[in-house]
Parts: sequence; structure tokens; C-alpha cells
Amino acid sequence: YTIEGKINKESDEEEADEVEKAVLLYNIALVHFQTKNFDKAVVILEKLFKLIEPLEEGLVYKICFLLVECYLSTYQTEGAAIVVYYLDKQMSAKSSDSEMHKARMHQYKTRLFAQQKCLKACKREIKNVLSVCGTTASSLFLKSEFEYLRNNFKKSCKLLNSAPKTCPSKEHIPTLYYNNFGCMHFKMKKYNLGVLYLSQALEANTKAVKAAPQGCNSTMYSINHHYQILYNYGIVLLHAGQPKAAFNCLSQAATVYSRNPRLWLRIAECAIGVVQKSQENEQIQNCKSNTVKAIVGSGIYRKTILNTSFQNLPKKCSATLLSEEPTPTLTYAALCLNNALELLPPSNSGGPVNVSALPAAPLKDVSKLRASILCNLSYVWLGLGDPLQALKPAQELFSLTSAPVNLRLLGSVYAAEALILLNRSNEATNCLAPEFVGAIVNSANCQNKTDEDDASSTGSSPVPGKVPTSQDTSVQDVHNVITLNSVALYCMKRDLNRAKRILAQHLSTLNDGEIPAQATMLLVYIELRQGNTEAALSILKQQQINLPALTT
Repeated sequence: YTIEGKINKESDEEEADEVEKAVLLYNIALVHFQTKNFDKAVVILEKLFKLIEPLEEGLVYKICFLLVECYLSTYQTEGAAIVVYYLDKQMSAKSSDSEMHKARMHQYKTRLFAQQKCLKACKREIKNVLSVCGTTASSLFLKSEFEYLRNNFKKSCKLLNSAPKTCPSKEHIPTLYYNNFGCMHFKMKKYNLGVLYLSQALEANTKAVKAAPQGCNSTMYSINHHYQILYNYGIVLLHAGQPKAAFNCLSQAATVYSRNPRLWLRIAECAIGVVQKSQENEQIQNCKSNTVKAIVGSGIYRKTILNTSFQNLPKKCSATLLSEEPTPTLTYAALCLNNALELLPPSNSGGPVNVSALPAAPLKDVSKLRASILCNLSYVWLGLGDPLQALKPAQELFSLTSAPVNLRLLGSVYAAEALILLNRSNEATNCLAPEFVGAIVNSANCQNKTDEDDASSTGSSPVPGKVPTSQDTSVQDVHNVITLNSVALYCMKRDLNRAKRILAQHLSTLNDGEIPAQATMLLVYIELRQGNTEAALSILKQQQINLPALTT
């Protein structure tokens, strides 16, 4: 009698005990699944799957089907493939299986291949589903999803419209219908229509939950997709230019999907967007021109008052991050971005990456997401008036060789601005030097070009708080900012001739309507410092937009 024998005996007794309680454990797992606690359900079902041989056939199918459902709900395709392979092997050995089991197997295979992006295998399984199940709501929704993955949105919409309005399962068809339509219009970049459909999905979901049988909480939980729809709704609202409404939706979704780093980035972008909109509204109220604020006096006493509101001087951060409530401010944005960074694996960690991003698929590559988080974090700390905090993420950003070129260029801009505020102008010059910027652009050109990713799937955005249009355009915009910052830096160093030469060369590449206010103000400043008052006034008269004279 040894200790090892005692341990083996105890483990055998535990296995026997779990086999006896298999029905009870399955029911517990089912409750966890219906209440959307998928991780707890998977832990129980995986134990039962290891002890599945002595169990009854009917219970075996129930355990396997529920385990596949849990795996697919959490995008664990490898685990789902193992269970599907086991079921397929069992069914091929027994020809007496019911048509219902075969239909479910084809549906699970279709969903599995769709998550794995195996479109050829998915198409084959959809044909099997339609041949076994017919044109039911479930089969048409699956085929619609397949066309959605192929970017064939017109056909996907047509399939959804032809689906029956009722389903044998407990799912509420109108909720899924409006949600899927909202997602499709988002992919088609028709964001306002996406907002409309997703708002209808929320209303349909609320009605379905209220209509659920009283006292049957499991049914109510299983048909309730409130937070998944809120997540989609918030993303579409952000792209539709409604950051405040998006912030409210995504903040609620974060109470359930708190382990999703991309969600925290989106919340931060919403907060930045709200702050930017408020600043833009203040500028519009303060003056009608980007450069000239007003004309005062007359005759020899006539004075031109320049506008300085576009400078957006940062305000010092007074509140601590830990005490900040979910409000769309830069302080809360910094907290969200720090959360997102904490949820990512270390940048120097080797091996495959698999970061949970529920309710979406897990992230296999986080390089673009990390770059976007660092870019926004540096921007936020500059806005909060803390250049020392802004410098670290900016330097880390432009040193990331795998990051998009537009974000790396923004990193050099933010690093230069932080260094200027820290009175380290020589180091700032290096960040804006043409050689340094050219090295970043050239390193990006050497990489293989890939198709432009959607903002909601990659987490990358060229400008903090704004949704990207195209990578080429954003790179040009950032390059313009770098040039203007270089001119401002040479003005600070009193090298006015070099600043004027760089600015004139830059303005020659722009059309008249593309000249930013900052470029005009820099040119006026240089002319005034060089004593060319008439030239400065001539530039200002070109920017003047029918401003009335102020009476004093």
C-alpha cells in the first residue's frame, strides 16, 4: 500500500462520483450557458467530456452539443473542432441517428468553418444544412452570414429579408434581424443606417425580454442580447460622428466585456472625440475666421486682432485617475488606455498571441492595436498638460517597426511636442528631422502591403478621436503636421530664414483651399519678426472673411 496507490484510488473514486452526478453537472453547465457564463460551463463540460464513454448515448449528445455551443460562443475554434470531430466519428459509426442530430451537426460545422474563415468548406456545409433543414430561419441566417463574410452584402440582405419571422428555437428573430442589418450597413460604411437598425435591435430585444414567461429566468437570459447589441451600437455611433452617445453605450458594454482591450480603446476615442467637438464649437462661437479674430479702430488706429483659440492650450490634470467616474474627459480616456495596455501581452513576448476580445473574435495580432493605444495615450497626456507622461508612449510608438507608418509618424510629432514643452528643443529637432521621418516612411514601404483593415477590427486609427479614411491620406496629413512643427521649432531657435524656406517649399505643394490656419500664422509671424509688416498685412487680408469692425 503506497501513497501513489492511494492517490490513484482516490482519483478513481472521484471519477466514479462525477459519472454518477453527470446529469446534475450537465444541468449546472446548462444554467451557466443560459446565463451566459460560458467559461464556467466549459470547465464543467470539459470534465464530463473526459468521462463520456460510460454515459448514456442521449446524455453524451447533450454534453457534446452544449460544449460545442459554448466553444463557438467564445470563439474557441480548436476545442470546437475536437468535439465536432468526435461527434462526426460517432454518427458515422451509427446510421440510426436522428435527422435532428445530423441537422445540428451541419449547423455547427457551418458556424465553425465561418469562424475559421474556411469559406469553401463553409459553402459545402451550408448546402448540407439547406438540404436537411430546408429554408428555415436558422439556415437562412447562416447563409446570410456566409455572404457577409464574402462581402456580398446585397445578397446577405436579401437572404435576411426572405427568412421566416419565427424560429423553432427560443431566439427572437427581429432582434437578430435588425442587429445583422446594422452590422452589414456598418461594413458598407453607411453608418447612419447602421445606427437606425441597431437602435431598432435594442428595442426589439427589450420587447422580447419583457415578453418572456414570468418566473423563467433561463429563457429571459438566453434571448437577451442587450450588451452584444450595445457594443455594436456604440462602435457604429462612433463612426457616425456621435462620440457622446457612443461613449454611453460602450461604457455600459464594458461592465460585461471588461477584458476586451479594443473596447477600452474605443471608449477612450469616444472621450477624445467629445473633447474635440467641444473645442471646435468654442472656436466657432469665438470667431468666424481661422486667423483673424476681429478688426478694431479705424484710420491710423486700425488694428488687426489675431485668433489664438486654435492653439488649444492644455489644462493641467487635477483629478486622480482612480477617482474618475465614466465621463467623456481626457482624464478618463487616459485611464481607459492604461487598462487597454494592461490587457495586452508584453511587446517582447514570443509565441502566438490570443487575446480575448469578446463579443468579437480573439485578437491574433495586437501590433496595430498597441500602436493605436500608444498614439492616443501620448495625445491625451499632451492634452492634460503632462509632457513627461506623453513622451514615453510616443517614443515607444515610433520605435515599433510593426506599427502602421501613419501612427509612427504621429509618435514622432507627439514626442517632439513633449520635448519642446520640456525645454529639450535639440532632441525635438531630431524627431522632426527629414532623415528621421524618411527612415520611418522607407521602413514602411519595405513591408508587404496589406488590405486596409476596418477600424473596429484592427483597433488602428490615424488621428486620436477620429475614424480613419485611408492610410495614404492620413500619412500625408501627418507629414504636413511634421513640416509645420519643424517650422515652428526653427522659429523658436530664431532661425527664421530656414523656417521661411521650409514653409514656402511646403506651401507650394498645397492648393489655396488646403492651406491650414497654422501655416498662415507661422508665415505672418516670420514676416513680422523680419520687419516685413506690409507683407504680413497682405497675408492677413487674404484670410479676412467679412469681419465687422468692433466699436470701442
